[in-house]
Amino acid sequence: MNPTTTTPVLVTGAASGIGKATALHILNQGRPVIALDRSREGLDKLAQQSSGKPLTTVTCDLAQTRELANLADTLLNQHGPITALVNVAGAWPGSLLTQMSDDIWNLNFAVNVTAPFVLIRALAPAMAHTGGGAIVNISSRNAFRSSVGNAAYDASKAALVALTRTAAGELARHHIRINAICPGVIATPGDATTVEDPLFKAAYTKLIPMDRYGQPEEIVGVITFLLSNEASFMTGQALIVDGGQMACQDNQRFMQIPGLKA
Repeated sequence: MNPTTTTPVLVTGAASGIGKATALHILNQGRPVIALDRSREGLDKLAQQSSGKPLTTVTCDLAQTRELANLADTLLNQHGPITALVNVAGAWPGSLLTQMSDDIWNLNFAVNVTAPFVLIRALAPAMAHTGGGAIVNISSRNAFRSSVGNAAYDASKAALVALTRTAAGELARHHIRINAICPGVIATPGDATTVEDPLFKAAYTKLIPMDRYGQPEEIVGVITFLLSNEASFMTGQALIVDGGQMACQDNQRFMQIPGLKA
């Protein structure tokens, strides 16, 4: 991403976690940000931290996908072409497959797949008219490695990777690049109740070769690269950023999980 670029970056899920860290980083680079989130309180805190930089905050429930196209048109009318989009917002309610309600399934797919699809579809024509752009979708390592009780989340994140590939192929002729990032466990407020439990953390980090969770800023670094001209020949890719968990299981470390016998 060129810091001198004046067109805004649209960031969803910008009130906390990876989305907030992304918005603040882009603002600090001198580029305008349009921050979307359902949490007004979180967006207000983001605005307080922006120190007067060019930030526009919009309260929006991405699960209400039918409203997104009109919102995108409004933003284009207000701000002109939006040449960078970072789809961070995610939903992850889960249950066992045979007990899963339609509402849980539909919410995962609405936020994790349909909302990015609608925003890409709405913003791509203006990007193409301007000469191109870059889009980053935040998927999950679970797009490639599923977990019990998360059928809707896992399937939706796999679908987002597939959407990334197809959109990249279709929009490359318009100089629009689209890539996905697939994080492992990142220390964000949304995951804190489970992953910060001391016993869970002590056990789970034994599965991660780097022996820790990732930080939002470490995902931001990858986002920044994918938005930048340094990634100018890269599109349709899904980058796993998980501290090495998918790459290799260290059985010696695994046997150090509390309660296991060596």
